[in-house]
Amino acid sequence: MRTGRQYLDALDDGRRVWVGDELIDNVATHPATRAFARLTADFYDLHHRPDLEDVLTYVDDDGVRRSMMWFKNTDRDGLRRKRRYHETVMRLLGAGSAPRSPDVNNSVLRTYVDDPQPWSDQSIGTDGRDLTAGILDFFEEAKAGDLNCAIAFVDPQTDRSRESAQAESPALRVVSRSDDGIVVTGVKAIATGAVFCDVLNVGVFYRPGIPEEQIIFAAVPANAPGVTMVSRESNVRDGETVEHPMAAQGDELDTTVIFENVFIPWNRVFHLGNPAHASYYPQRVFDWVHYEGLVREMVRAELMLGLALLITEHTGVAQLPPVTARLAQFAGFHQTLKAHVLGCEEEGFLTPGGTYKPNVLMFDFGRAYYLENIARLSAELVDLAGRAALVFPSEGQWQEPVLRPWLEALHTGPAGRPHDRLKISRVIRDLFQSDWGARMATFENFNGTPLLAIRTFTMKRAEMSAAGPVADLARQICGIETVREEDRTDYLTQAEYARRQDSAAAV
Repeated sequence: MRTGRQYLDALDDGRRVWVGDELIDNVATHPATRAFARLTADFYDLHHRPDLEDVLTYVDDDGVRRSMMWFKNTDRDGLRRKRRYHETVMRLLGAGSAPRSPDVNNSVLRTYVDDPQPWSDQSIGTDGRDLTAGILDFFEEAKAGDLNCAIAFVDPQTDRSRESAQAESPALRVVSRSDDGIVVTGVKAIATGAVFCDVLNVGVFYRPGIPEEQIIFAAVPANAPGVTMVSRESNVRDGETVEHPMAAQGDELDTTVIFENVFIPWNRVFHLGNPAHASYYPQRVFDWVHYEGLVREMVRAELMLGLALLITEHTGVAQLPPVTARLAQFAGFHQTLKAHVLGCEEEGFLTPGGTYKPNVLMFDFGRAYYLENIARLSAELVDLAGRAALVFPSEGQWQEPVLRPWLEALHTGPAGRPHDRLKISRVIRDLFQSDWGARMATFENFNGTPLLAIRTFTMKRAEMSAAGPVADLARQICGIETVREEDRTDYLTQAEYARRQDSAAAV
């Protein structure tokens, strides 16, 4: 298994990275990027801790011990084991402060290898090449090297009032083909954490009017000739681990990737050219990211509940009936998200490749529940904290002998040490009142799909068709004849291989 040191060394590979106004020489050492690089290195080092071996690693069929991120869950217990792995990583890396950790990034590859044939069969412009061998070979390469494969799917925004605008956009497109591979030029507008990856997992989301040459799914090394990554200004508070315990962990950065005549060999091309395929299948690729996102949101809800309990205990108001009722909201928030996690695992099914997949509707609507309530509860937590979340001394002020007695008296409550209140306040401030925290909240809202898209895409799933079996009970109660299988036109309009990624043989 890869070590953190090996990961950091691999980042110094000549990749071209801009952060803000500066061209970075080494992502592993520059002040704007080194904290998150170190956090990702910590991810790899966790797998070498003896006390975590049973949770974070497994022994494969060849007798090789590997990270659990490569574990294939073939039944319900296996999925729960995989979830405990993700949950443990999240807890040990700042309660999900690294939403695009390698295990989450690499989960996208699972749908490719679970059912690779449609990706090859549905391709256009490959001259009949079998792309499945390359898909499987790349997965084995990523597994063998414990690689971090960042997701680069989002295209530039276009004029949505006319479909022709998509073809005119600077989105990534194929500009030439040869016997050796393809050449691509253009941009991917958002590739979160790309500057910290080994490989860019390039894909696309369907938009009306998207031309065939923009439908590209492939793997591109981060240091490939012609690749330039342009990241926004970093929100990291480098080295400020006391004052900013969360923001000092690093900023994973949201990045635009520019491709200038980048060559991709055929054995790293997963799919080309089919807008119909892109209209319903890539969303299934992100199912694993969204399931893990729900697990992260459950962990984050637990953190919020704990912070609310701690700060109200310190200020002496926790037992007041009005405050107790407000605290119950956080408990209900956490428990409801936990119920969605457990429920989707219980109601899972086997995919075509024999992977046990959680119930899609449950984890998607669980994510919707989180997004519907997180802004309100974030404001509620800050309000419960009162001035403790806004007005508190710096560590330097606390250590000043002239100020210390006054500050201790000001922060003394019925429970806990005065200095502990500062520690709680700093976490609340970083999470909910800083640029770093605002970025985290925005990321969670637009992670793959925002609230409106969650609802829209979920209702387009095969199970949600009025002609599908979900409406059979209503038809029975109303005395309406059950729809014959051959008449379920809405249900059958989605490709069979896409429907099988929504729900196959239940177990």
